[in-house]
Amino acid sequence: MQTGYAGGGEGNSGGTGYAALNYRGGYGNANVGYSRSDGIKQLYYGLSGGVLAHADGVTLSQPMNDTVVLIKAPGADNVKVENQTGVQTDWRGYAVLPYATEYRENRVALDTNSLADNVDLDDAVASVVPTHGAIVRAEFKAHVGLKLLMSLIYNGKPVPFGALVTSDGSQGSSIVADNGQVYLSGMPLAGKVRAKWGEGPNASCEADYSLPPEKQNQMLIPLSAECR
Repeated sequence: MQTGYAGGGEGNSGGTGYAALNYRGGYGNANVGYSRSDGIKQLYYGLSGGVLAHADGVTLSQPMNDTVVLIKAPGADNVKVENQTGVQTDWRGYAVLPYATEYRENRVALDTNSLADNVDLDDAVASVVPTHGAIVRAEFKAHVGLKLLMSLIYNGKPVPFGALVTSDGSQGSSIVADNGQVYLSGMPLAGKVRAKWGEGPNASCEADYSLPPEKQNQMLIPLSAECR
């Protein structure tokens, strides 16, 4: 916001003043201002923005240059883009980076501090190299659901370090750390996980789990499960 005032000299009741407010948001830019000079008052305002039509729909943006980046992160809505004033994903998880450097690597990063508690990203940073006039995509994989820190027990002992864990509720996989612990994101309240650490009948197991509804508001849920 900008303001200013200049008064008239001795015996002069005239003066000049102004106030201006500028806003940069994910859906465009806006400005409004007021000025007064020698008894003349003026009010002005303006709006500017862009609309990008693409294969997945339409995304509003700030005014765009010839070369832009389309950010695609379904499930990660209202997430800020690092080092970009006012740019954030919309309700579908899309945003437009209104300018990009041509023929060079452009780093696109989502601000993980603005993620919802039930959303996790495989990777918050992507790199793209656009050509002149191109619309390039920076895609991010978001997991929406509970975040679990699960301790898996098999035959009375922790599941081996390095075991691969998959689940019905998440498309990705995770690696077991020390003491049979594994971090899982995008999980439902109830489900099944599978652990595998080798070949043969004694190198894999499955575990069912079920959580009460009130756990949905917890950022990270620790639990133990018997793997059979």
